[in-house]
Amino acid sequence: MRTRARRNLVRAGSVAVAVGTALTLGAVGHASADVRPGTYTSTTWSGGTVLLKRDAHVQGGDLVLIGRYRIHPTTSGGYVDLFPGHRVVLNRDGHGGYRGPAYFGGARIGSITLTPKR
Repeated sequence: MRTRARRNLVRAGSVAVAVGTALTLGAVGHASADVRPGTYTSTTWSGGTVLLKRDAHVQGGDLVLIGRYRIHPTTSGGYVDLFPGHRVVLNRDGHGGYRGPAYFGGARIGSITLTPKR
């Protein structure tokens, strides 16, 4: 019985260490990911049609578009709550820009792209 209890204790300790390590490393990776500062062209789409195309800036952790909106970092870029119920997701596109879905009330209503200005 003692050997079994010791094995369970070692197993529980190993799991705790693995979970703690994953949380620590995950938090570091999450905190370092964000949307890069710079000037972009923002394009919003719905049903394959461009709804709005305008200049955008990312500065100080904010997306400056029609207003100034806080960017919440994620492992793939970030997301912005433009107003209650309206969220856009900014995933890195591999070419220096960002693209992702736009939601309103949890339903996907379109998408957004941020294309860097060179």
